[in-house]
Order: sequence, then structure tokens, then C-alpha cells
Amino acid sequence: MIIVDNFLDFVKEYKKILIFGAGGGGDSIGSLHMYLRIKELGGEPLLGAVIWERSVVDPVPGPIPLEAMVDVDPIGWSAALASGKSYAIRPFGEVKPQLFRVASKIGEKVLAIDASKGAEGVKDALISAREVLDIKAVIAVDVGGDILARGCEEEIWSPLADAVSLAGLATSNLPALVAVHAPGADGELPVNKVLKYISIIASRGGLLGVTGLQRSDIKLLKEILKDAVTEASAVPVEAFLGYYGERRIRSKTRVIEVSPIQTVTFLLDAKEVFEFSEIAKEVVGTRGVGEAKRRLNARCVYTELDLENDLSDARATGKSPDVLKIREQGRLSLKRRGCNPISC
Repeated sequence: MIIVDNFLDFVKEYKKILIFGAGGGGDSIGSLHMYLRIKELGGEPLLGAVIWERSVVDPVPGPIPLEAMVDVDPIGWSAALASGKSYAIRPFGEVKPQLFRVASKIGEKVLAIDASKGAEGVKDALISAREVLDIKAVIAVDVGGDILARGCEEEIWSPLADAVSLAGLATSNLPALVAVHAPGADGELPVNKVLKYISIIASRGGLLGVTGLQRSDIKLLKEILKDAVTEASAVPVEAFLGYYGERRIRSKTRVIEVSPIQTVTFLLDAKEVFEFSEIAKEVVGTRGVGEAKRRLNARCVYTELDLENDLSDARATGKSPDVLKIREQGRLSLKRRGCNPISC
């Protein structure tokens, strides 16, 4: 349980804090305001992220393994310090993950976390950060709020990275928070469902506080977004600058209602979030992302790795894939195979 009553005390108590993007991709950009808040409060933050890019950046399905990263300094089995000069080698060429792009803007080392090694990989990365870098606490940041998904929801598109990150975080036994930034900004769980889930967790004593974007954050975020490949993490900036209304993202497969709520961040006790998440419990102990995927498939959860694999297969035929159709066919296929659905 959280042993402090506010975020300032959390920073004072632990000081050296890792803030990592739990879902990969643009979550490292969505994590930046937490990094800035901790610095302002006198802490010593380290920015990090799971390295898993969207297919428009990295068409190879799955997270990028540590072994594919160049110009990094490993600190364990599944984590490495990286900089703005770091990159990854994929079969088609070089990739610059979003975290490394952010590192080049802030001029500091960042922590790359290898989710290809499953929940145990994330756990080991966090423990290595404690043992090698003297990290005292961790904040996992999720843009949109799908890290709160239980596994029964029709709307979730990318449950695997979040489940693996949450399971690794909860079993690391480090003092930890989950920061839900910009509810609904990823076009997955709708705002009202994210807020309902936060209310349930709050009723169990799991809400530490609420923070969010400041005017001082926007200049740096706008600069980073010029060179970044993200849609969800751009939404909070748009909302802060006054945009209100509908946005379509992910090749128009998802709709977001942009409003000031996307400038807000809810700080939750990671243990309480884990207890709420059925899918995070399912992937505890996994040592590979494929194993984690299969466990979720067995519970009728179609993951982002399934979608990436199916889209890759479709593209190999030379056809332009229909993302919505492929996703629906994949979900039906799991049911035909006799999966056991999660009940919420």
C-alpha cells in the first residue's frame, strides 16, 4: 500500500524515481510531464519505457528486444541505459524508438525496458534499476487508461504490453504508482469507463492524488512532438491548447472525444491496480511475450501482438488489410477455439 498521503511526500520519501511508459511507443512522451513534476519537487527522476513501437514505425510484430538495441549500456537481463544516439536494428533497417527521440531532446540517459521477455523481464528490469541505479520507487505511466482494463472489454486493442508491465511492476516489490494520463486519449476504453474504474480503485483506498499538464510543459512537449510518431500522446497537448471535439486516430479505426479531461493524470497505488486487473494476473511469471499472449488468448483476449501478426500475414499477400475486419476475425477465432472468457 501507499505509505504517504500526497505526491509531494512520495517524491520526498523516495527521491530517485523511475517513470516508465508502460505501453511502449508514445507513452514515453506521455510520461514526460511526470518526469518534469518530480524534478520540480526536488526529486531525481529517470525516464524510461517499454520498447514496443507501433507498426507504422516498426512493422516487425512485437516489442524490440534488448539484443537489437545499439549504443546502449545493459544493466541486466532486460534493461539498458540509452541516449539520444541509441537506435535499434530490425530486419528492414534502423528504428529510432520514441523513448530515444525523447532522450535526444532532454539530453539525459533513459531506461529501455525489454518486454519481449514477458512480465519477468519487466520485473528484472525494475529490480536491476534498483540494484544498479539506486532507484527507490517506480511510476508506470499509461496514456488513455487501458492499463485499467480487466480483459472483458470489447474496446481494448492493446492489453498485452500494459498487462506485462503491470504484472512486472506489481511483483517487483518496489514502491510503485500507476499514473493514468489523459483518460480516453488512445481511443480504447472510453472516458466514462476509465473514470468508473478509477472510482472503484479509489473506493479501495488506491487513489493518491490528481495532477496533470502545466503551461510550462507545453513548449517542450510541442517540440518533442515535431519529431515523434504518436497520436494518443499528442491529444493531451491539443486539449490543453483548447481543442474540443472529435478526433479519429489509428487510420480512423478509433474515435476520441477531446476535452480538458485529457490534461489530467490520476495517481493510483500499483498494487490496487494489479488486484483490479484480471489480465495482469494472467501473465505473472511469463518469461516471453509469446507466452503472455497465449495466456491472454486462452481467456479470449485478442492482443496487439495478435493484430500485428495478422496484419503482417495479410500484407505478405500483397493486399491492403482491413484492420477492423482482421481484428474481428481474430477475436472470433479465439472463441471458436474454445477460449475461457474473463467475466467482469
